[in-house]
Order: sequence, then structure tokens, then C-alpha cells
Amino acid sequence: MSGPAFRRLYLLVIVLHLVSDVALSPFYPQLFERLFGVTDMSATGTYIWICRVTALAAMPLWGLAARRFSMASIVLWCLGVAAVLELMIAAAPTYAVFTALSAVQVAVTMSFALAYPAFVGSGTDRMRDVTAHAYIINIGIVTATALGAGIMALPNPRWGIAASAVLYVVLALVCRRHLPRGRAAEPAVHDGAPPRADGAPPEEGPSDGTRPEGTAAPRPARAWSRPGLLVPLVAVCAAVLAAESARLVVRPFFTLYAEEGGIDPSTAAALFLLPQLTVLAVLPLAGRAHALLGRSLLPVACAVAALGLLAQFLAPGPALLILGRVFFGAGLGLGHVALDLRIFTVTQARGPAFAAVETVRVGATLISPLLATGLATVGLGLPLAAGAALFAVLSLLLIVLPSRPPGTDSPAAAETPPATPDPDRGSEPSAHDREERDLHVH
Repeated sequence: MSGPAFRRLYLLVIVLHLVSDVALSPFYPQLFERLFGVTDMSATGTYIWICRVTALAAMPLWGLAARRFSMASIVLWCLGVAAVLELMIAAAPTYAVFTALSAVQVAVTMSFALAYPAFVGSGTDRMRDVTAHAYIINIGIVTATALGAGIMALPNPRWGIAASAVLYVVLALVCRRHLPRGRAAEPAVHDGAPPRADGAPPEEGPSDGTRPEGTAAPRPARAWSRPGLLVPLVAVCAAVLAAESARLVVRPFFTLYAEEGGIDPSTAAALFLLPQLTVLAVLPLAGRAHALLGRSLLPVACAVAALGLLAQFLAPGPALLILGRVFFGAGLGLGHVALDLRIFTVTQARGPAFAAVETVRVGATLISPLLATGLATVGLGLPLAAGAALFAVLSLLLIVLPSRPPGTDSPAAAETPPATPDPDRGSEPSAHDREERDLHVH
């Protein structure tokens, strides 16, 4: 399989993870009523809470697994287990069994989140890969929701759930045929130095190739045990927690807030989707914005999102509310790309470090609904004010928070992977290539 085709498998795994997570989420109350006769609204909240806590607990474990097993092995085994679990969920006789099996399914499919760093780490253009992922996330949410609506339209939703197992099986067969084996399928992370460019193991002796006779090779330090590397990881985790909490806290009660201002329900629903559409509109500009602003893109994007939420909170009428939603979406779109670039600068697209970031991201999904509910009981507009405050504070803090491991020449260069040398020109880039790279960085 060619390089681009091989990388598309990782994208398919990411899409499948998104679909399994999003498809039925808007329809849980109707699903529980049709399958089990459960009409208590707290059943939906309990189900979501259990699944999110399970995801929070499972993600670090998959990060540890990435130290011992290759991404190919993890994907193959989990696709097979997920297919079996999907059939069991479709046949679940009670709400309790359905919830328990779904929690196990979430624990298994969280491994697919590691396909994202595997996809980025196997490429040469990080900006292109991160932007492609942003497109997949935003388009996939809409597509997955439509798929969920199709499942609910069936005479028996169980058949639609069971049919999802076929997707897992087909993708498992394709991955088994085409995912790498041998040296290319080594564990995602090694505690020592990375392999050399020629594929040989890293040298264990001093730089001159000598070592006193009879002495053992020094044991390499674990990469993330050094404080100089740990501090940027903690900083980016804090940024992810703040950004995700600010993004999610404004979602649960926005339509009620808009309706309270005299907007009809259908228009409120359209306004709810407006930031998502704006994200898709600004993503083509992300590369140019990053080339222009470099590491400043993320604090600028957070400031734009904060301004959009503040406008919505202060909106005296629909015009300012619409403008605020557009600004909010523009900040989210550019911020998504900029934050992911910073994440991969710090984690180096490695599974365990990325798993730590993803764990924090899942944690935000637990915090934000509680924060939104508490604020909305006082005033429906307060979640918008809280989101604006979080984005504003984050914008200021990002100026001083470390954004890269020590030893990187420049922040912007850290966020741009080195160009692959042209074998026809030798190992050193040409003067023209260096000039273009410097123009992109600075």
C-alpha cells in the first residue's frame, strides 16, 4: 500500500471513533424509551456520565499500552473486540446491561484516539494533517448525527446498532492486510533515543563510538521523566483543559438563552450550528494565518473566541448575537489548528504523551456540564460570560506558558516539522529550501 493510502487507514480509524462516539448521542432519551421503556431523563445523564468516566480512566492505560505494543496491534485487536461488543450491545436485554456494555465499548474504542498522533507522526506536513483532522471532526459530527437519525428511523434500532459491527470487521480486515509489520510496527514510543534515519537502532555509546571495555551501556532516561520536558506537557494540558471547558460550557443552554431573548426555536437551532459552519469556512485560512502569526496564532484565536462569547452575552438583539457566533466560530476554527500544532510540538506525536493530553480533554467533558448547569441556574447567559472569561485568561497565559520542549531553536520552528530531504540532492536542504523554510517560520 502506498504511503498516502497507508495513512488513510489511520484517518478511517479516527472517523470510526468519531462516529461511534457521536452518532446516537443526541437520541439517547428516545433510544432508551424505545428499547427498554425507560422514560426517566436521569437515565440519559447517568449513561453519559458513566461512559465519560470510563473514557477518562481508559485513556492513560492506552497511553501505557503504546509503550509496549505497536499501533497496528492495538488497532487490530480493538477493532475485533469492538465488533463483538457492538453485537452484544444491540442484543442487550436491559438498560443496565446496555450501559455496562457501552462502558466497556468506550474503554476499548478510546484506543482509536491514538490513531491521530500516529497519523500526524507518519506525515511530513503537520499543518496539512492537523487541518485535515479538523475538517474530519467538524464534518464528521454532522455526518454521524445524520447516521444516528437514520438508525432511530428504523423499525428496530437494534438492527442499526448491530450493523455498525460490520464497519469494525471490514476495517479490521483492511488494517490486517495493510498496516505495517516488523520494524515499522514497533511500539509507538521507546524510552531511549529514537532510531536513526537509516532504520538502525540508536547508538548506545558516546559520540565518538568508544566505551570502556567491560562497562554496560548507560540506560537511557525516560523521555518524559525529565522536568524540562514535563513542564511544557503540563502547560499544554492546562491549555487544553481551559480551552475545552470554555468551548463546552456554552453549549447546553445556548438555545434556551436565545429563546429567552425572543428568538424562535428553529432560528435558535440554526444559531447553535453557526459556529460549526464558521469553523469549516475559516479552516482553509489556517495555514496562512499560522505562517503570518506563528505561535501567536493560538492566543489570538482564543482572544477572538472570547470576544465572540462576550458579544453574545451582551447582545441586545439578533444582529450582535449572530456576529458573536461568527467570531466565536472563527476563534474555534483557528484555535483548533493552533492548539493541535502546539500539542504535537510538545508530545512529538507520541502515544503516551498524547494520551495524557487526551485524558485532560475527556476530563473537560465532565467538568463543563456541571459548570454550565450551576451557572445557568443563576442566569442563562452566565455560561457565555464564563466561556469568554476562560478564553480571555487563556489568551494571556499562552503568551508566557512554555510551548515546546527545551532545545528547540524557535517556537514557530517547533510547530513546523522539518522538511524531508530530497534523496536526489543529498541530505542537506538547498539554499532555496532553507529560504522558503525561513520565510514560513518567520
